[in-house]
Amino acid sequence: MQNRERVLTAIHHQVPDRLPLDFWAEPPVWNRLLHDLGCATKRELLERLHIDLRWCDHKYRGPDPYIAGDLLYENMWGERFRLQSDGVYVASGGALEHCASFQELENHHWPSNDWVSHVHLQQQLRRDQEYAILYGYADIWQRMAMVRGLDNMFLDMIERPDWAHYMTGKLTDFYREDWTRAMEATNGRIDIFFLISDLGTQNGPMISVELFRTFIKPRIREMAELVHSFGKKLLFHSCGSVRMFIDDFIDAGVDILNPIQPLCRGMSPRELKDEFGARLCFHGGVDVQDLLPHGSPEQVRAAIRELINTMHPDGGFILCPSHTLMPDIPTENILAMYNEACRFRFSVH
Repeated sequence: MQNRERVLTAIHHQVPDRLPLDFWAEPPVWNRLLHDLGCATKRELLERLHIDLRWCDHKYRGPDPYIAGDLLYENMWGERFRLQSDGVYVASGGALEHCASFQELENHHWPSNDWVSHVHLQQQLRRDQEYAILYGYADIWQRMAMVRGLDNMFLDMIERPDWAHYMTGKLTDFYREDWTRAMEATNGRIDIFFLISDLGTQNGPMISVELFRTFIKPRIREMAELVHSFGKKLLFHSCGSVRMFIDDFIDAGVDILNPIQPLCRGMSPRELKDEFGARLCFHGGVDVQDLLPHGSPEQVRAAIRELINTMHPDGGFILCPSHTLMPDIPTENILAMYNEACRFRFSVH
């Protein structure tokens, strides 16, 4: 199978010739792998690892997002991040953290869709035409929780629900327009759209089902309906233990769920496959909390074999790390993961 065909086969719940593979990593890991594997470009590295998807997104061209002199970065929404010594950015407050009135909320420098460009996408897609294309890093809740402050966002949902609806509406409207423009710019070539909102902790969800159904599920449904009107698939990302929401994800129109953190409560790949595998494709599943940073290459290979045996029947699985690869994960374990996954071939009927 060609790379794109392999991915589309899996997400339509059919068995491809091997599991489709995806790749996520922090910049220091990209740089280390380029050096360790002797690759000149990221494209060459992805080919070396047999990755079947290619990610693309808009390019920012709006006002200067940097705060001078402090290694502090502010994106167009008002999320703020500080650069650590290991080259990884961590959240550091938000522009609406001290917002005191609805008028102040309305007067926030909300981004315009004209601040981003899609003109580069055609060139990228011509280069990556044999791969499945995944677009965007859209968010309909978590981003505002970072701009507003997580505690404040929780209080808003209880005490000021009009604030929470307004903010999630701003996100949804922006990304609906962004995805529409991306489809037009690529002549419909995008295969999967990526939507983010982290809802889980290690041991359970961060919010109640009631709050999820009030503020988040309707926005997921809006995004899913748009994607399905294009004839495409929606991949939804939420870290942590989110099993109690999965039926709602499916009802809202989610086609693919990421990242499947196997050490989180209720997120056993085997149980998820048994309960939801006929209705949902899974993306992720390889543990980055313990296995990849601390296991031996043989332990990694054994875990990959078990994961494949669990998840590949009837399709519906794309293998990749359960989160971005971090600097504490050795190169040999990354290679063990991808090389072992490529060893398994399946009969295609």
